[in-house]
Amino acid sequence: MKVYLADCSALSEGDLSRCLGALPAGRRAYAERYRNPLDRAAAAVGFLLVAYALREADPAFVPADWTIGKHGKPTLPNSPLHFSLSHADGLCVAVAARDPIGLDVERIRPLRAALLPRFCTPEEIERVGRDPDLAVALWTKREARAKENGRGIGQDLVSLPTEGVTTVGVTAGGHAFALSYTSEEPAETVWLTPEELL
Repeated sequence: MKVYLADCSALSEGDLSRCLGALPAGRRAYAERYRNPLDRAAAAVGFLLVAYALREADPAFVPADWTIGKHGKPTLPNSPLHFSLSHADGLCVAVAARDPIGLDVERIRPLRAALLPRFCTPEEIERVGRDPDLAVALWTKREARAKENGRGIGQDLVSLPTEGVTTVGVTAGGHAFALSYTSEEPAETVWLTPEELL
């Protein structure tokens, strides 16, 4: 299994325009709604990263816009492939697979204690008190599960199992990130530049 990563935090205006121009009309319109250039870049590069991952999983795949399900899960019409996408602070990550899969990435930083009961059991909250980085890892594990099952973060996150979810640390743009994906299979991380996705 491969997880694809691209750092778009330093994308030039010209390269952003090229990325936007490479998107299907629906995705381009979606990306252009963002006022913040970094959010626009993540939306554009994220789609291109997913298309790259899907072509690697199935060379016959032709990039097309995806549809959004009831709870916000993107899917590919008439395709046996599944994918998951996440981005945070300019880092985009994507994975494609034959079975449902979810992944999430978040920059490691202190989280407010008031947020912990939304995604941590009481025992986990006690452990998080001794290891603040664990809070971000638990969040990414539960969000990856929520993406995998397609019901999103509006569901009871605390009840989602973290077993079978792998978390690794990655660094991009001078920041440390927790990256979680719903598989115990070791993943090869493949770094790409936004230019390589065009």
